[in-house]
Amino acid sequence: MITSIRHQLQLFVTQIHSPQGQSYQCLEIDICGELQPSALSHLELPKNLDFNQGIVLWGSAPTWLYSHLIKRCQSAPWLGCYDITFGGFVVVASRNSARVPGAFYKRMNHDQCAAILIGGSPNSGKSVLCHALDYTLNHSVPDKQIHLHRAQWDGEGNWYAQMRNRPLADELNRRYRAEKSDRFFLFHGDAVSNIRQDMELVLVDFGGMPKPEDIILLHRCTHYIIISSQPDDIPHWHNFCRKRGGLKPLAVIHSVLDERLDVLQEKPYLEIIAGPWERGKTFTVPDILLEKVLALSKT
Repeated sequence: MITSIRHQLQLFVTQIHSPQGQSYQCLEIDICGELQPSALSHLELPKNLDFNQGIVLWGSAPTWLYSHLIKRCQSAPWLGCYDITFGGFVVVASRNSARVPGAFYKRMNHDQCAAILIGGSPNSGKSVLCHALDYTLNHSVPDKQIHLHRAQWDGEGNWYAQMRNRPLADELNRRYRAEKSDRFFLFHGDAVSNIRQDMELVLVDFGGMPKPEDIILLHRCTHYIIISSQPDDIPHWHNFCRKRGGLKPLAVIHSVLDERLDVLQEKPYLEIIAGPWERGKTFTVPDILLEKVLALSKT
């Protein structure tokens, strides 16, 4: 369940379960654009917010919004605020003797593996990159448990990247494209969280251009790779992934049509010019990119 105020502010609820059987709800906050304090007079909490469970406020927001939400949620057994720098939440109010104010808890799914969101401008080779990374990693390090999760409307799985009959591939893709659904990214967000518990590294193929509702999936990842043939789009992706999602940049790939590999920088993140990214053909992932990705896998 998602509530919003003219798409400037979104609140949505996710259920968190720990391996020890404990559970609580996250009230996740996403702000797009400039939010005015007057928004509080119209703010409705999600209907599926359960005040019989502990609640953790999660997201970057003004102090006045956090103060308002804490007051609105004070009937819960306990209330916490997530701090990304700590990687967990601090209890700020409690009617439960097991959770005292000031106590700090690591996020209950802290043992999950890293998840790399891969996104970029349309027609830049993102699906080809995802398939090439998945294929190369699983064949070069077969002892590693690495999973590619496709979270996109167009259904372009590995089959689409591998098919040499491009007209047939495009026709199948057109027939079985997903319909618009409010639960699409809720489903994929839950799926990524579940997969991260069992894998050593997850690659997340993120389809299309960023939209407000996509933040649900963004919060389930840890790092990101941008691949784009449009340089002007790259700052928008950085803003979406790093500023709104709190993810760490791993690599930026400037996609080109000619055969090329130029390393522009290696720190603070890898930036390269590389190509071509053509469907139906075998593509060799640059070693320097493979090393960056593998460095995030669990040991």
